[in-house]
Amino acid sequence: MFHLFTLVSFIALYTSAFSFGALAFQFIERLFPDPLSYGYGGAFGAGRTAIAGLIVAFPLYLFLMRLVWKETRGNARNLDSGVRKWFTYITLVVVAGIMLGDLIAVVSNVLGGELAVRFFLKAFTIFAIAGSIFGYHLYDLKRKQEDALPSGAKAFAGVVILLVVAFIAYGIFITGTPGQQRAAQFDQRRISDLQQISYAIDAYWERENQLPASFDDLGKGKVPYAYVQSVKDPRTQEPYEYRLLGEKTYELCADFETDSKQVQARAKIPVPFSEETWEHGIGRACFEREVRGLRELLRKDAVPSLP
Repeated sequence: MFHLFTLVSFIALYTSAFSFGALAFQFIERLFPDPLSYGYGGAFGAGRTAIAGLIVAFPLYLFLMRLVWKETRGNARNLDSGVRKWFTYITLVVVAGIMLGDLIAVVSNVLGGELAVRFFLKAFTIFAIAGSIFGYHLYDLKRKQEDALPSGAKAFAGVVILLVVAFIAYGIFITGTPGQQRAAQFDQRRISDLQQISYAIDAYWERENQLPASFDDLGKGKVPYAYVQSVKDPRTQEPYEYRLLGEKTYELCADFETDSKQVQARAKIPVPFSEETWEHGIGRACFEREVRGLRELLRKDAVPSLP
């Protein structure tokens, strides 16, 4: 069991180090945004995976390392185990290789025009993570069976634990709690549905030269090349509101659970200009639209013929 605990502890260490570094890089990019980057970090999508990695792997690593320490304290056989030493050597080699690869990638980015402050902070992050792993495991290789964990090592471990907890808390603040995430996803689904309905209405008007009287007209095969996944709210299953305003204008309404501007501000998500007309607050929001068929666009954009 000792060798199994040792192996799993190293796997947990790799996962924790990768997750911590990924979060640190995303925080750096968030705190020092680059105006040349439109799509900041996938809107912190990868950050959720890194947070999950830390939540699962880091406590497991601490628990297993505590067991391994107990198994080697006063036990020369386990302390001098060849399997344990080989795992340690392999870890040091892997960490050195990853550190070298990450530094090459960071330097490549800065040579390509990335902000200098990002470069220095990312490089510092890489050295801090690699240095911590190297420092502990080099000490672990040299310690004796009767040695107790030094007070300096305990203090450093405490700092690392606080940093991990702070990273997890800040990451959840940025991405939102599970409830906030679910509410935001419901609202994204609502906007997607309304956009599809709007495209279908444009296609219907192009085909019939009039607005549909209701959503039923969009589902009778009159717009076969227009796709509408749903005309109902995904949570309540109540139909979205559709109201005619004029010969070519209409209104679509839905009830939302989040404020799109607050979500964007918290995560610092750059909003495409074309999506700004779909911004909404909490509660009922209506979007007025005017149909613009293909024929109308061609007439408007047509170049006058020469005499």
